[in-house]
Amino acid sequence: MSSPKRHHFVPRAYLDGFKDPESGFLHLYSKRAGLWRRQKPEQVMIRNKYYCQSWAPDGVDENILEKSLGNELEPKGLNSLSRLVNCPTELTDDDTANIISYIEFQRIRVPRQADEAKRLAKLAIETMTKQDPEGQKILETHEVVIKDSFRFDFMELLNGSIGPYLGRMSWEIVKAPEGCHFITSDSPVSFWNADFLPPAEPGIALYGTVVFFPLDSNHLLVIRHPEYMRGEKGASERLPKDIDFEDGQIELHTGRVWDKEAVDHHCWIMYMLSQDLVAGCSKYCIDTAVGEETVGHRPAS
Repeated sequence: MSSPKRHHFVPRAYLDGFKDPESGFLHLYSKRAGLWRRQKPEQVMIRNKYYCQSWAPDGVDENILEKSLGNELEPKGLNSLSRLVNCPTELTDDDTANIISYIEFQRIRVPRQADEAKRLAKLAIETMTKQDPEGQKILETHEVVIKDSFRFDFMELLNGSIGPYLGRMSWEIVKAPEGCHFITSDSPVSFWNADFLPPAEPGIALYGTVVFFPLDSNHLLVIRHPEYMRGEKGASERLPKDIDFEDGQIELHTGRVWDKEAVDHHCWIMYMLSQDLVAGCSKYCIDTAVGEETVGHRPAS
């Protein structure tokens, strides 16, 4: 059986939730090129052989990650996310686990996170090398190159590190009012903290860091640390390293409808924290986000 070479780093089935219901197209804006276009969900958020591990030993399928995503993590996660939106009272423990796994991997799989991990790895190696005079001389004529295979090490290293935080946080599904829509991006699981100006993206171990994940054009999942919500901790305060992660039921809130200003502000956050592409069901909702770039820093809702 042949394997597809064009691999989505944001699943097509997820992107379906943001397409124009009449045309079936996504409205897209590239902030690098400053250009608009319309495409089908299956044509965007793709890189050729993105999950292919050509260095896999004999007997190991080099496309094992792509196949496991398509057969396991993505369908299970998206089915559970659909249940979260449409019938949250019926959510099971398995659904919660599926959603946490999906969100966690969606966060670390995208090129924006992989490129940042490579940049930090290169910086760390250069910094250590410069501490030695001989190393300093070598760097004058040679360059540190991080192989693409490093992003697989990065995903393996981070996999499982975000989930425990998500499990202890308070979840809320908010809706957009009539006539407004949420947008998504090539980095749809975004970390936002009121003490940091985008494109800076703080870690989840700060009490004020909020996880934003647009579920479709009408629904947004907002995940917050309960201590910050209660006003007990500041946005830049760090959770203790030895904090206990206890098993328990997710605190889930539903029913709140944001106003247009809050939706527009979230769209601006998604735009600022994207690597390049933002996508939505209309040009208007994206155009508003792009225009918000000049407004500056405001508190999140």
